[in-house]
Amino acid sequence: MIDTALILAGGFGTRLRPLTDTTPKPLLPMKGKPIIQHIIENCARQGVKQVFISTGYKPEVVMRHFGDGSKLGLKLRYCIEPRPLGTGGAVKEAAALLTKPFFLLWGDNLMDISLTALGQIHQQEQKAVTMTLTPRTDVENFGVAKLQDNHIIQFVEKPSRELAPSNLINAGAFVIEPRCLDLLPEGVSSIEHDCFEKLATQKEIAAYIHQGQWFPTDTMEKYSLACQYFSPVINFEKKKVIIADVDGTICESCQKIRPEMAAAVNKLVKKGYRFAFISGTKMEDLLQMISSHLNAEHHLLASTGTKCCKVLPPTTRQICYNRSLTPEQRQEIIAAFEILAETFNIIPATSKEDQIQDRDSQITFSAIGRKAPIALKETYDPTGEKRRTWVAFLKEKLDPEKYEFNIGGTTSIDITEKGLDKEEGIREFLKYSHFAPEEVLYFGDKLYPGGNDYPASKIVDCLAVKNPEDTLAKLKELL
Repeated sequence: MIDTALILAGGFGTRLRPLTDTTPKPLLPMKGKPIIQHIIENCARQGVKQVFISTGYKPEVVMRHFGDGSKLGLKLRYCIEPRPLGTGGAVKEAAALLTKPFFLLWGDNLMDISLTALGQIHQQEQKAVTMTLTPRTDVENFGVAKLQDNHIIQFVEKPSRELAPSNLINAGAFVIEPRCLDLLPEGVSSIEHDCFEKLATQKEIAAYIHQGQWFPTDTMEKYSLACQYFSPVINFEKKKVIIADVDGTICESCQKIRPEMAAAVNKLVKKGYRFAFISGTKMEDLLQMISSHLNAEHHLLASTGTKCCKVLPPTTRQICYNRSLTPEQRQEIIAAFEILAETFNIIPATSKEDQIQDRDSQITFSAIGRKAPIALKETYDPTGEKRRTWVAFLKEKLDPEKYEFNIGGTTSIDITEKGLDKEEGIREFLKYSHFAPEEVLYFGDKLYPGGNDYPASKIVDCLAVKNPEDTLAKLKELL
């Protein structure tokens, strides 16, 4: 049984800037945990006892975060690249003392791979390397494997779909026999070109086909897709609190919660869950949208969680805490939004007052108006591209060191004080309610970078949903 893994995580993450300006790529959040933690925990679940992490960018941050690995159920060791050595150089240096076969894993690929099955194939085939392959339709973007029986005999780099020898690409998970690393030169090298391509011609690479999840995260586009679609392993038995985004998650934008959703929430509360709703919407509107249709106790975390109200239906309302903007801050933000609307000629379908909303601890810009028709709002900026441009413009008018800028709802931009995002809103609520982050399950439709649910993914387990119907289906699974 293979009990050692080496994770390559030394990249600078240049294609993920500005996220990686301060955070090393392995620690970027992915639905409640750093990317690399999902990989480490998958190793621990499958009997791996020792994991080496090869890192070179901000290694002290990674080491401080994970320590010796005891909290994750295995032993962690760190190999620090003094300079970039390429995939081959990093593996050769980190594995210098290993004498038995080991798993080699790319630290920016997320998958639900069975390492046990991978190890079994390696034992059966008795080759220098066993490589995990995964099927893709867009083979023109990858190196594609050509197989003979169960052996890889060639790699074809970015072929057209018509000329591709297969639809199978390198998934970034291997079993390596230490002897094959002798092919690598000292110093900088590529394990793909300097080792795997040579072994392929010798029929020394066995293939293991992975049919499950596979999400690379090495570019902003790929990372955003993983944030939306990767399904992590979650221990639902530990969950005691459900926190949900509102617009696009619990109900349609600025609409009341539907009866079937309200029924599911009521049942979950009766089952023993605490329920809280967090939104950029102001408290008065949340009371109408949510609380007027529930008969079970719940909390409203309005204005991105800066204001908390405990609701005991039918009539009891208790404000738990409130963090308001100063009059000067509100005036400054509103002025910036007015300049934005004028510069980009953003005309509301309702009224000017409905376009810029003062929510006490948050100012919200609803491009075509909060009360604009739903169909119009849903088609106005479905990808958030317009709002990303507007946020960049706003950051030239307002100090990013003073304020948080988040894309929310279907047409909105929310601005609060720096640090007052959904991560802080959840932390404040947990401090008040005396629950731990691992007891929380979060539902949101904008868990990607720039989305207003993304900060929640830094601290609690998250389920990404597409719309209220998707949320309802997942809530029913909990029931």
